[in-house]
Amino acid sequence: MYIIITPIKEKLKEDLVNQYHITIGQYDHIYDWFSKTNEKFVFILDEWDSIFYESFMDDQDNKKYLKFLKELTKDKSYIQLVYMTGILPIAKYSSGSELNNFNEYNFINDRKYTDFFGFTDLEVNNLCKQYNEMKYEELEYWYDGYYTMDDKKLFNPRSVTNALSNGYCDNYWTETGPMSEISDCIENNVDAVKKDVIQLVSDIPVKIKLEGYSASNKELKTRNNILSAMVIFGFLTYHNGCLYIPNHELMLKYEEVLSRKSMGSVQDIVERSERILEATLNEDEATLAKMIEDAHDKEIDLFHYNDENSMACLLTLCYIKARDDYYIRREDKSGKGRCDMIFRPINDIPAIIIELKVNDTPESAIQQIIDKNYIQEVESNDEILLIGISYHTNSKHPEYKHLQVKIVKYK
Repeated sequence: MYIIITPIKEKLKEDLVNQYHITIGQYDHIYDWFSKTNEKFVFILDEWDSIFYESFMDDQDNKKYLKFLKELTKDKSYIQLVYMTGILPIAKYSSGSELNNFNEYNFINDRKYTDFFGFTDLEVNNLCKQYNEMKYEELEYWYDGYYTMDDKKLFNPRSVTNALSNGYCDNYWTETGPMSEISDCIENNVDAVKKDVIQLVSDIPVKIKLEGYSASNKELKTRNNILSAMVIFGFLTYHNGCLYIPNHELMLKYEEVLSRKSMGSVQDIVERSERILEATLNEDEATLAKMIEDAHDKEIDLFHYNDENSMACLLTLCYIKARDDYYIRREDKSGKGRCDMIFRPINDIPAIIIELKVNDTPESAIQQIIDKNYIQEVESNDEILLIGISYHTNSKHPEYKHLQVKIVKYK
């Protein structure tokens, strides 16, 4: 830790001596250095918490770093203002009394500075007009999904900036630091959060009362700690008491997490998803029905035939790799209602609309797609595949636990 703190102290000492021509004794404390100047100072510490993700830092180093910040800034007469930015909540959650003298502001619970967190939808709209290369709807799909305390929508500013600069949307989320840590955390505690992750990937919100997360929570073991950390780092959004995956950019990161071996049966389904999409595009009804049935028979307690949300979760996993080629919406408003799943192609491939039917026929599902004009959302595409999937919840029905699939090429 001293390889970090010592150079900082030496540089501070050098600057003060050069600027104020003071004499600093060998045993003088930091307080003495600044007090000899008879000045008031403003300290700006950007990304104060980034050091916690360095591989050489252990628990003792973390404590020494917090102690150093305390010695430098807490209750010092030479301090006019200390302005710190970062992800971790320093004032409320630093252990003991190291740094409890700060007012903390974040986009989850602050109203005073809420306009300065992220990009609002109005700002992104104006940027789209200014650059005239990107559509607002595309940026919204990729980077929206966060909320301020007063329910204003927020976009990821770094990703929006990169997309506008490069002229295309992509996954600009960093691959290092917290992202790697959270992925490892999920992998090592998969039983605690696997069900939550599957629901979130399926666009089903998870209700939870978050406890918070801080620099002192180096080991994330409980479900609440893990999910709280994911909100703090921006991998989830917390709104009206529920957790959500904010946008397409983050959804792609969760696809990577679900592909890990530690996810067990979930990984098996994810690995088969490319073949499931292939069977769909080939209009192979029998193969598609069997592959989805096989996926359902995996020992995943979230999947039940008597719960439509569970079936939606299953289909989301079955088609998760399709996100590389499609913008996928669940329960999306289109025409005269809400369709179960709509696949809007990125490239020149058929659009797909899927409708589930309980205790009915796949033909009835196809007819509902047509009657309620779900096609409206993708009618500009040259090819559209309509897929009806039916299943029965009555264990006495001859088709119980057997999916029926119908694929119709609309145009």
